[in-house]
Amino acid sequence: MATSKNRVQCFVCNKEKNTYNCKGCSNEFCFPHLKEHRQRIETQLEEIINDHDQFQQTIIQQKQNPDISPLIEQINQWEKNSIHQIQQTAEECREKVMKSTQKNNNDMEKKFIELSQKLKEIREENEFNEIDLNHLQLKLTQVTEEFLQPSNISIRQDLHKFIKKTSINILSFEQIQTKKKKFQQFAITVAGGNGLGYQLNQFYNPNGIFIDNDKSIYIADLSNNRIVKWKSNSNQGQIIAGRNGQGNQNNQLRFPTDIIFDKENNSLVISDLGNSRVIRCFDQNQTNQQIIISNIPCWGLAIDKNGFMYASDV
Repeated sequence: MATSKNRVQCFVCNKEKNTYNCKGCSNEFCFPHLKEHRQRIETQLEEIINDHDQFQQTIIQQKQNPDISPLIEQINQWEKNSIHQIQQTAEECREKVMKSTQKNNNDMEKKFIELSQKLKEIREENEFNEIDLNHLQLKLTQVTEEFLQPSNISIRQDLHKFIKKTSINILSFEQIQTKKKKFQQFAITVAGGNGLGYQLNQFYNPNGIFIDNDKSIYIADLSNNRIVKWKSNSNQGQIIAGRNGQGNQNNQLRFPTDIIFDKENNSLVISDLGNSRVIRCFDQNQTNQQIIISNIPCWGLAIDKNGFMYASDV
């Protein structure tokens, strides 16, 4: 504080007195009010010191117990909420799957009873032919596939969230048919298209296919017990396996369902469902079929870039 020889007004009482200038706030105070002003400043200093000491204590506690941070508490609460949400969603999904599975099982049981009744009638009447047997075998295969791999239930994950919210997507039969119809509206026929039959321009329940580098399509013609090669822009196909009718001989097939190409061995690999085997045959030597896997009711085949083959055992 500095002393002023001129009489000026005190900042507090507004009276002309001998005043003293406070260089902190640049105001003039008479002596009594200067003491009050000084006491007020000292009180403010004590408050700052007290806040400082409290903050110092907080730092010490934080070092001793780093897990009591407010951010850690928020994270802990987020964790609890997330776990609860995941458990709740998982329970809802399980409940939906069990209900849908029970419904599918009931539907499959009805279809199986109908198929059993049909088999019983045919056996008792002793009135059947190859077409009837092919139809029954196909029906049994379809029912088995639907039971083991139901197409109306799947798992869907929302990958755009940090916590993946998993839900069950159940499609009705009408929704599945609608999706198929939407695709068919934009489709063009590249093979067959001449009705159901056994001629070289016809198929009877075609299943698995693959396309080679020449854009030729290889088709597993299930109920005709053959593999057909259909070249691009051709009007008919060429039988490359199964030309000797249905059977279990080395040069025969029984309800082939899928076909892949093995580049390493330059050969075709066929899932021969009715004979419970996977065989290999060569395009240039159709009579030389080799059994790769036996005693396997294989429906689908796949091969990876390393040449490893995968077969589905239904």
